[in-house]
Amino acid sequence: MDQALASNPSIKGQVAEVKRQELEKAIASGQHLPKVDLSASYTRYAHPTLVTPIRQVGVFPPLDQDISNIGLTLSLPLYAGGKLVAGESLAEHNRIASSEALRAAGQDLLFNVATTYTKALQLKSLQKALAVRIKTLEKEESNIRQRIANGRAAKLELIRLQTQLSQARHDRLAVEQGEHDALSLLAVLLGKRSAGFELVEELAVPASLPKTKEEALAAAMSQRPEILKARALEKAAADRTEIARGERRPQVHLVSRIQTTAGGSLGQNYDDGQIGVQLSFPLFDGSIRSHRVDQAALEHRRSELQVEDLDNQMTAEVEQAFGGLSEARSRLEVAAQGEREAVEALRIERLRYDNGESTITDLLAAEAALWSATVNRLQAGFDIAVQQARLLRVTGSLSPESFKPRSLEPAKTGGTNRPSQLTGTERHIAMHRGIYGISTWLD
Repeated sequence: MDQALASNPSIKGQVAEVKRQELEKAIASGQHLPKVDLSASYTRYAHPTLVTPIRQVGVFPPLDQDISNIGLTLSLPLYAGGKLVAGESLAEHNRIASSEALRAAGQDLLFNVATTYTKALQLKSLQKALAVRIKTLEKEESNIRQRIANGRAAKLELIRLQTQLSQARHDRLAVEQGEHDALSLLAVLLGKRSAGFELVEELAVPASLPKTKEEALAAAMSQRPEILKARALEKAAADRTEIARGERRPQVHLVSRIQTTAGGSLGQNYDDGQIGVQLSFPLFDGSIRSHRVDQAALEHRRSELQVEDLDNQMTAEVEQAFGGLSEARSRLEVAAQGEREAVEALRIERLRYDNGESTITDLLAAEAALWSATVNRLQAGFDIAVQQARLLRVTGSLSPESFKPRSLEPAKTGGTNRPSQLTGTERHIAMHRGIYGISTWLD
């Protein structure tokens, strides 16, 4: 997750946008300061022209065809109808919006990294389970061949088992490809071209999760980047409305200029200077400015409604995240119970088959049921990890520090069971219940 935030090109692009908005704020602040321009010119006229205006009564200024001029002009806004203040506020709110957009993109990236990483671990666990299944089926294949040689089984039984064995081998290839695809996607999220790395097989658990829907909703309202961005854009829309209104107000500027002018053949410079106040006031423009004010007001209203809609969406997302996590945890317990029953059912069917009390069809059905139960348990565990990351994403608190591996510790629920005293399935359930931490991905 740290590497993704540091290397993902999309995040880097968002960082560049934040820096651009920071410069935009500096530009808006600079609008309050005086502007000084240096100007210079050289002109050759067809006929002699006044080098300088009349400087005193009764003295006619000199004439020349070649006239050069250099000067400094200063302009300072004294009153701009509130546009400058609103422009500075607009730049600040746009900067906040871009910062929150960066945070939202980071949250999405971290969520995708967490789910893709966990999916890759799930597929690796499926490969291990499939390896055990294939080994078991191959052993059963050897037993059936021996039974056929002894006249205790029909060749049809071998064909049926080999069909299931072929399917298991195909499933292993499909799962291997799925893991490869997950690693490729993870490489893209980390800003790499290819997946040249191996995952550490440890399943991290959330450092903390909201305990109630109310706590989660309060966190979402205060720190979810999407809502903070929407609120900033709402304020930016209000600033644009104020800027549009400022266009209808008078504009007052202080203007000053100093210059020196010379004729090409006179060999003398003439200095001059001026200072004054300029006032402009729009009287009629075909209602263009009025319509722009109305447009900006409508945009502001639209931004307010977007904030209200996001509030409603976040309430629903928090409820869905809580419900999804509870459902996944319940489904894990059901799947684990089903797996335990499938293990026992397979044991019984194998004894019955060895004693000639059942057919290979019954045995293979029990074996397939166990495999299905194992897949369901692993999927439920994956879904829990995804829902935990989703809940953190919904509250706007997902970060590289959200998930941390924990060392194996005794259970803290008042019992005496240690991890080593529990079965793999029981440890898997206990981990997702939060009874204790675990640092290895369990089959």
